[in-house]
Amino acid sequence: MYSVIKRYSLQLVFTLSLLVGLQLPSFLHQYETRLQGHFAEAQSQLAQFQALADLYFEGDLTALIEQHQNSDENVFRDEAKVIEASYLRVQNLQIQIDELQQPLWHRLAHLAQQINSPITKQTWQTYQANIVLNQQAIVVGVTVAIGLMLILEGLLTLLKCLISTLFRRTKPVSKI
Repeated sequence: MYSVIKRYSLQLVFTLSLLVGLQLPSFLHQYETRLQGHFAEAQSQLAQFQALADLYFEGDLTALIEQHQNSDENVFRDEAKVIEASYLRVQNLQIQIDELQQPLWHRLAHLAQQINSPITKQTWQTYQANIVLNQQAIVVGVTVAIGLMLILEGLLTLLKCLISTLFRRTKPVSKI
């Protein structure tokens, strides 16, 4: 009975992990789309300040920020923080977009590193699951399923060895 339960449990885990793996490329695509949207919005906000930097500082945005930081007026010093935050946001988003120009496995690893980012959370909240059976989805799905099964089988084997070792040690030794 145990072997039947184990077999069906492993089949269920394989199937579920395959389905999750099939979703990863689609989730990644939706994440990339959302990231591009945030980048476009951030660039749009920064463009107004960049126009001022172009007009007064030969395009040097850091010079505009420094000018505001060194101002005697509080409003300009506070505005320097807004400009700098906008500038740093554009740079950060550009770095993330550059990371996503790599092969699929690198992009998935990058996504895993960003799992707690606001953009990833927003993507998850609006994610619409779908099964796209293209080559990427199939490869990722099968890889995730096989990888998880190998890990699970290894853990079960390790657990079985530990249990058998413990039972051998706890058996009373018979005296002859």
